[in-house]
Amino acid sequence: MLNIRAHHLLCTKNFVGQGYSDDFSKNMTRLIKELEENPEVKLLADLDDICGPCPENLGHKCKNDDLVKSYDKRVLDFLNLTQDEIYSWEDIKKLACDIIFLKNRREEICRECQWNELCKEVEAKRR
Repeated sequence: MLNIRAHHLLCTKNFVGQGYSDDFSKNMTRLIKELEENPEVKLLADLDDICGPCPENLGHKCKNDDLVKSYDKRVLDFLNLTQDEIYSWEDIKKLACDIIFLKNRREEICRECQWNELCKEVEAKRR
């Protein structure tokens, strides 16, 4: 079972190989593959398995902790999910698709993110 921040549900959907660093991108690619093979995840609003090699990871919290925790809270609220609960990756991925992506609501959650422009490009190509 992997530990995944709630807002990383959105990041994994839009990830196209670009990231904070090569190590981060390699880790993200590996974890996305593992998520597809691993049926259960624990949803967090804190550092997770994706955060490990991120240069913004200060070891005990994210450099932008308040901001990314607000993204986590919004995702949990939008999807009516509970922090620290275990979920099926496929179920919550589909839920995020149905409630956030198909209704074009992602920017309501993380418009302030430094990756927002890239996400908008990825989403435009997907439509």
